[in-house]
Amino acid sequence: MGKTLPFIDSPDNPKVKSLVRLKDGKGALFLVEGKHLVEEAHRHGSLLEIYSTYEPPYPETKATLLSERAYKKVTSLVHPEGILGVCERKKEVPFSSGRVLVLDGVGDPGNLGTILRTALAFSYFDVVFLPGTATPYSSKALMASQGAIFQLSLHFLMRKEAADALKKDGYFLLASDLSSSLPPSSFLLKEKLALVLGSESHGISDEIRSLSDARVRIEMGNIDSLNVGVAGGILMYELRKKLA
Repeated sequence: MGKTLPFIDSPDNPKVKSLVRLKDGKGALFLVEGKHLVEEAHRHGSLLEIYSTYEPPYPETKATLLSERAYKKVTSLVHPEGILGVCERKKEVPFSSGRVLVLDGVGDPGNLGTILRTALAFSYFDVVFLPGTATPYSSKALMASQGAIFQLSLHFLMRKEAADALKKDGYFLLASDLSSSLPPSSFLLKEKLALVLGSESHGISDEIRSLSDARVRIEMGNIDSLNVGVAGGILMYELRKKLA
């Protein structure tokens, strides 16, 4: 029998309300939902507290039991799994990858999460978030990323600040753009490359366009553009080949 844990029954409890506020991912702490994300947070040392409808795993972590009605007040899952975790944001560290992903105004958290999951799959371990990009710590982005953020280094920078820092570290800044651009095969020999993906509706910003070293496009027919998550996946795959 485990230790007796504190119990919250009312969905109007102040702690429950504070958990709901963490779902937007804008503060120093954020919320993960479901067994997989809680496990990932624990495995990577980000898990601070657990809130669960049953006695949770990880006995070394501070835990509180919730009634079903209190839990339902917080969760966003279509098929709730009875467990939530409070996590702390990762500390920023220097760039360390041969490939860096730069996100310029990617505003949809679902697209963002998909892109982060793909970045991890293709070894873009550093991700830069420029103004206008959704937070990776919101519940929607976290669920779409399947916890990829716990294995990525995240950097939050202004546009010129990011370009200057990347170029100082020897990265070639390559922006995804349909105009005045070359196919991915033109850039496979770059040892250190930073790939910029733009917003879903407007593409890259004029500022990034002027700061980039070159621009890259996906060669395609029958349609003008692709969803940013799909386009990003194709470009990351094509541009990772030298590192495979």
